[in-house]
Amino acid sequence: MSEVRSLLSGRGARVGAIVVLCIAALGAAVGSVRGRPRASAVRHEIQMRAISFTPEELVVAVGDTVEWRNADIVRHNAVRLDQFETGDLRPGERGSWVPADTGTFSYRCTIHARMRGKIVVRK
Repeated sequence: MSEVRSLLSGRGARVGAIVVLCIAALGAAVGSVRGRPRASAVRHEIQMRAISFTPEELVVAVGDTVEWRNADIVRHNAVRLDQFETGDLRPGERGSWVPADTGTFSYRCTIHARMRGKIVVRK
């Protein structure tokens, strides 16, 4: 009996607590991989440079933040009617959008007609 008491007190109790915490953390990690909601949204950057969007196509999740950064020497914008519009961004400026619904959203720069991009939003 004294062996059990010594195991449950002092160093044995600390080792037991560490094992329990490790098992709980592993369970949480496995749960998030199986499709449970993510703890936080992700920020994605699209650069506007050389009269193009990079990346040209981006896959994100509902609630993520899509941020356009003008890394060019001229103004640009990103427009999808009825969804988002960054406004004209000067060099170095940023604009963002947080999608609330799933879908595929093609967009463009209204200043430079050949600048086009696509965002695929999944759950």
